[in-house]
Amino acid sequence: MNRQGPGKIEWTDYTWSPVTGCKHGCSYCYANRIAQRIYPEKFAPTFRPERLKELAKLKQPSKIFVCDMGDLFGDWVPADWIIDVLESVWDYPEYTFQFLTKNPERYTDFVFPENCWLGTTVESEQEAFRIQQLNHAVHVDDNVAFVSFEPLCGKVMSTIEGLDWIIIGEQTGTAMSQEKIHTIRGWADDLILRAKMSGIPVFVKNALGVIFPQREFPTDATRSKLNPEGER
Repeated sequence: MNRQGPGKIEWTDYTWSPVTGCKHGCSYCYANRIAQRIYPEKFAPTFRPERLKELAKLKQPSKIFVCDMGDLFGDWVPADWIIDVLESVWDYPEYTFQFLTKNPERYTDFVFPENCWLGTTVESEQEAFRIQQLNHAVHVDDNVAFVSFEPLCGKVMSTIEGLDWIIIGEQTGTAMSQEKIHTIRGWADDLILRAKMSGIPVFVKNALGVIFPQREFPTDATRSKLNPEGER
């Protein structure tokens, strides 16, 4: 388990990866680069059951990003691995567990406690279908639904209604022209404005430098505003 902070994953307190590895093959993946250096298995999907005990080491309520070094809900991940992870999650209602996947439909195969935030990644309009999949999946369990628009690679025009939170960030570690940076910030500002109009909290990564910087988190108040009838 790794403590986060400035310059790291700013929207969580800890990362916890009892399952590592991924088969999506994203060119921008930071986890793949790290895995190539530190794991004998490289980025092959791997269950690390010894890490399930790490939650007991925390001394205060925290936000925990689960499996930042892979996609826990990828089609290739055995259901038994996911069940073992979730069994540990159920034992710690005082923590907030943040999940992020490119396969949000698979959330419907499992039951989550209320302290789980379920998210998906959308890089551009091409992947925006995942927002609808996420809203359908999270409606089943009524958890916080969020989308990470990181790296933001194109303008997203699809609706973001029904979400409880969005994260926006650009691709880091890659040199870009000022024109490209300006374009990305325009896409981000459009998302931020739409989120503000819908009452959706927004967390903008520091690197982006948009016109409307925000570092917000979902709360009970914002969720009740979005879902006054308990529906999405």
